[in-house]
Amino acid sequence: MPRVLYQGLLRSPASWARVGRGYVKALLELGVDVAVVSARGFGFAPNFTVPPAPELTPDEARREGAPIGVGFLHPPLLDRLIGEFRANLFVCESERVPKAWVEGFARKLDLVLAPSRFTLEALVRSGLPLEQVACVPYGHGLTPAVLAPEAERRQNRPFTFLAVVNPHHRKGVRELLRAYAAAFTRRDDVRLRVKTTYDPAGSRRRQPFEMGPWSEVLAESGLGEPGAPRCDVEIGTLSDDEVAALYGTVDVCVQPSWGESFGLAILDALAAGRPALVTGWGGHMDFVPPGPDVLPYILKEAGDSLYEPCDGASAAIVDIDALGSRMRWHYENPDASRRGGFEAQRAVTHLTWANAARQLLETLDAKAGK
Repeated sequence: MPRVLYQGLLRSPASWARVGRGYVKALLELGVDVAVVSARGFGFAPNFTVPPAPELTPDEARREGAPIGVGFLHPPLLDRLIGEFRANLFVCESERVPKAWVEGFARKLDLVLAPSRFTLEALVRSGLPLEQVACVPYGHGLTPAVLAPEAERRQNRPFTFLAVVNPHHRKGVRELLRAYAAAFTRRDDVRLRVKTTYDPAGSRRRQPFEMGPWSEVLAESGLGEPGAPRCDVEIGTLSDDEVAALYGTVDVCVQPSWGESFGLAILDALAAGRPALVTGWGGHMDFVPPGPDVLPYILKEAGDSLYEPCDGASAAIVDIDALGSRMRWHYENPDASRRGGFEAQRAVTHLTWANAARQLLETLDAKAGK
């Protein structure tokens, strides 16, 4: 395999950056010649640790050239992608893709890399030829070294739910908070940890897809009332190992998003042996085992809840009563809940970054070699 030039956000807690770090690290460990062009983007943090691949400026990369360019670039920025063979990773949260993006893919790319059948089908449904798309799922990097020992899982702490979310409408945060507030009271030995990267209260200009300040969202749900169950919103940037370690300190993960292209947080939860309560629609359905933790939903028009609005796109709104009922079941049946988490863990053992990198290489070799 000739040199692969990876281009995209790397120094950030954003999922796009995590994907880039996962692929680059795994490719290096497989002995692939990899160089990177690191972009700026959401949550850019210059001191973020990245894999030790040679880092080039865009000008240096253009001068050297690249047989294979793999990017994770925002569709309007595809002109920046460098490579004789050009592939770009793409995510979408609904079943439709903006027409202008599809037209750009068709003109500017040799291959679009989708992380799930859900996203592949969205691209084809929106007009991209099937031969120009390949499905390559992501992976996880969890290891026993970053997870708390099982013996420490329930020592001297409440039964703990975890949601790893950005303060965006499509993450289903309001539905989650309302379900939690309805299912529990202060008398229950329970806690909801919401891990997020920022508070819109500090934004100079709020985007349509963003919620209001966390304080307002919590108040709207009733979680600020004296008898409400405990809920802690934890704002900040964590390293990949610190994020992974979170899963070793909780009992159940809750990710009731309106749509996911893949669902890295869901995969992380299952890989850690924790049950994950999810909306039954989206890319994560490629790997989430069927069962009562897959929650019913209703489809509605997505509107501007998506990062890029698209005519005909839908959002899957989780059934709040079903979500609250399932959270309550896990709380009241901790042993069965724990067993369910370990059963789900077995379903995702193949979804590692090493396997993701191997599948990426096989796909690139098959497509670029033609």
